[in-house]
Amino acid sequence: MKIELDIADKDANKIQSYSEDSFKVKNNIYASNIVISRDTLIDNWVSEGFKGFATQHLDQIIQWQPEIIILGTGETIASPDPEMTAYVNTHQIGFEIMHTGAACRSYNVLIDEGRHVVACLFLSSD
Repeated sequence: MKIELDIADKDANKIQSYSEDSFKVKNNIYASNIVISRDTLIDNWVSEGFKGFATQHLDQIIQWQPEIIILGTGETIASPDPEMTAYVNTHQIGFEIMHTGAACRSYNVLIDEGRHVVACLFLSSD
């Protein structure tokens, strides 16, 4: 699905499009899970997929001090371990879980609003 962008901040990492097997950011195609913020993008993130997502992955993201973390779990919504939600909440960070398409759209909207958001985006719930 192509996402229409209002390019207010041309330097910000914005998701131009996504499909079940890739993301497009700044005209680069990433055929792997990614973690993305306004200034940082890490590809090949949690190569085991959503089922390999663990608290230690959150530790890296929490160090970035986001106000919200969006978790895109693949084509369907999958719930992480409840301990992860509690862990993020102890750091007073918002934690939203949705399918990856909705996560991409939400991430772009929050970036446009100037919010400090990090999105963890999985291509598959597997």
